[in-house]
Amino acid sequence: MIEELAVVSAIGHDGVRVIAARNSACAQCASKSNCATGVLSEWREGKTVEIDVDNPDAILVSPGQQVMIGLEEGSLMRASLLLYLLPLALLILGALVGSGFAWPEWQQVLLSLGLMMIGFIMARRWSSGRMTGKRYQPVLLRTL
Repeated sequence: MIEELAVVSAIGHDGVRVIAARNSACAQCASKSNCATGVLSEWREGKTVEIDVDNPDAILVSPGQQVMIGLEEGSLMRASLLLYLLPLALLILGALVGSGFAWPEWQQVLLSLGLMMIGFIMARRWSSGRMTGKRYQPVLLRTL
């Protein structure tokens, strides 16, 4: 379970609305001052996001209280594979098919880019329907 600290902002009948800081892995990296990603992460430091989380155990919370929220690693991995691997695999497939038919390079590029865009569209349509399930939603784990 991936866990993150958050602050309760509102309580609803089916869940809790929390505010969480947007963190990156660069915050703990010793080399963050020497790389562009680290510098960009410092620029975005302090930004927050407000999200709704499920409260399956009906934990009693109040606004302003710190809580721990969590998300299953498996669901994050499945979503990442879908959103990154599917378009990339179709891009490579387009290059291989175009090369196999001995098409000119510009046609191979167009086929590859077209298949990659189809991959993005497929990922978006699939994710909008299936990734709204309970296993893809963060849950309230405990109060602090």
